[in-house]
Parts: sequence; structure tokens; C-alpha cells
Amino acid sequence: MESLILGTQLLLEITDLARSGAGVGRAADGRVVFVPFTAPGDRVRAQIVQIDKRYAEADLIELIEPSSLRAQPPCPVFGRCGGCQWQHIPYKIQWQTKFKGVLHALSRVQIELPAAQIMELPAEKVWNYRNRIQLRGEGDEIGYFAARSHDRVAIERCEIARPELNAMIPHARDEGKKREGAYKVELEVLPDGSTRSVWNSAHAAQGFRQVHDEQNEKLRGWVREAVSPGRHVYDLFGGSGNLSTAVAGRALNVDCVDVSAPQGMRLPDFPQIRFHRSPVLSWTFRESRKTQKQGLSSAILDPPREGLANDQGKIATSLEKLGVTEIVAVGCDVDSWARDVSRFLKRGWKLERIAVLDLFPQTPHVESLAKLAVL
Repeated sequence: MESLILGTQLLLEITDLARSGAGVGRAADGRVVFVPFTAPGDRVRAQIVQIDKRYAEADLIELIEPSSLRAQPPCPVFGRCGGCQWQHIPYKIQWQTKFKGVLHALSRVQIELPAAQIMELPAEKVWNYRNRIQLRGEGDEIGYFAARSHDRVAIERCEIARPELNAMIPHARDEGKKREGAYKVELEVLPDGSTRSVWNSAHAAQGFRQVHDEQNEKLRGWVREAVSPGRHVYDLFGGSGNLSTAVAGRALNVDCVDVSAPQGMRLPDFPQIRFHRSPVLSWTFRESRKTQKQGLSSAILDPPREGLANDQGKIATSLEKLGVTEIVAVGCDVDSWARDVSRFLKRGWKLERIAVLDLFPQTPHVESLAKLAVL
């Protein structure tokens, strides 16, 4: 049987949707082929662009026969813009794929749970939800970068951005025409409903904030209910305090720790929150060496995409010394999160509940949540 080589074009039947976002077909040699922007039931022509021992990746060349499952993408630059990968997939199937992806990631680390035991938190608002977008422009052209590229894709509006942001795009284009060379502008709808534009600054220079307000409230609510009342709470990798403020009302006090935390800032409505700008590993180690514990404590862990990685053992040891008996683990990368949860279980922690939450409709990204406890 002929082996695959780079550049080969294949006729494929797409039979499934991977949690990475690509459609799944199978080559004549039996190898799985991942093809972005396809849907189950599509018949396509695709060109091989990467080959692995177990699978291959291909670019979509031609949609020969579209699946009956396909949706019509509302965005005219879908497939060229680097923002969305799933506008052609009905939201029900998007959610099913994300949910099954979490189950699969858990099974890979030998955590088997009935789906009925996992709380599902899909999005109600799947369009016009983003409260912040970052645009690139030069002259009278403004838009997004293409996927894996610095090539600009010009837009007139963004179908996943809130209406207030779409109303700002023409004004940003007019302002951009007055500027020399290429520029970057971040448009944001603030919690009070006002808007702002930030030019040529680092991403989220005004502070990180989840882009889907309604789903973020679900996240905050789930974490709030998972944390037992009357405890000290360590909000680790806590940023500017999104989850700290969610639990502050039922906590004795909260230490919010992050390399980007607003050191020394006090929130008048939440005097029990203290911010610490520090790497989590070194901060928890220093705190654990103090002789006086805080009593029964809880920890929220919301690390970046790589999860706790090689720091997990040391962080876990410090938390146990600090009297932490329950952990809420939040993950934006399902494999890293599942690995972290598995390692806590191997240390003797017990898994109490899990939830799956969608912060990014029209993309494969998903948030995973777990509560663990130890006696």
C-alpha cells in the first residue's frame, strides 16, 4: 500500500470531529488524517502538510460534497481569519465535541466518570459575546492576523464581538489612517458598559479579563459554590482577582497570587483580598515555611495552558503544609488539567465534582473545572 508523502492530495470522507477542531478522515493506509474547517459527513479533497507515525495533517483544498450537518458561517472571512475555527459547525455539535473531549482527556489518565456526573455549562450566547478584541492595521486596512501568520485579514465587523465593539471598528480605522506604519488596537467593553481603545500596548495591558461575561459569571458561580465557607483561600495564578472576588464574600480572607497581580492594590468592596505579585511556586514555598498556619484553607488553581507541569509536586506539598484540604482546579487546556487532577489523586486527594464550561463558542477551546478534597 502506498505510503503518504508531503504534498499528496487525497479524497477523504470526514467521519468525526477532533477536539483540536479539525475534521477526521482516514487515508488508504489506515492513518488518521486531520483536516481543519471540515465537518462530519463532508467529502473533501485535502493535501498532506504534515506526517506523523500515527496520523497526518492536511489542508482543505476542495469541498466536494458538503455534509448535511454543516452550518453557513456568517463571517465572510471565516477560514482566513485566525480567530474562529468552528463557524461551520452547529453549536450543539461544538458543545458535544468539547464535552466528549474532556471525557477522553480524563480517560487517558485513568479517570473514568459517567457523563451524568459532570456538570455541563454550555454557552447561551454563541455570537456577539466577546467583550474585547485585538485588531491590527495599517493605513485604511484593519483586521485580524491570519492563523499562524502575521498576514492581516481585513474585516468590516466581527461576528463574535459584542455590538458595541463592532460600532467602534470604523472609528478605529479612521484613527489608524492618521498613524505612521502598522498599529495594534485593543477595543473593550468595560463592566459598566462604557468602551475604550488601547493603542500599541501589550495584550491586556489594562488587566486580564475573561472575554465572555455571561460564561464568566457561570465560572465564578461554580467556583464560589465549590469553596467551603469560612476558610482562608489561596487564589493561585489569580491574575487581577476574577475568582478572588467571586469567593471573597464567603471567605475569611483571600491571598491572590500571580506574576501579574496588582501588588499592594486594595479593593474597597473586598477588604479581605490581598494581592501578591510573585511566582506561585516561590510564594507558596515561603508561606509554607512560616510556623503559623491559617487553619483549614482552600486553594484555587488556575494556571496557564501548560498547567502546573513540573512544579506540581512542590506546590502540592506547600499547600498541604499550609492546611489546604480542598482544591478547585481550573484548566484552559484539557490535557494539562487532566494530568494535574490525576497527580493530585495519586497523592491521596479525592475527586468530588467536575464541570465543563464554554468560554469560547465557535472555537475548540474549553474550560475544565474540578473540586478535590483530602481528609
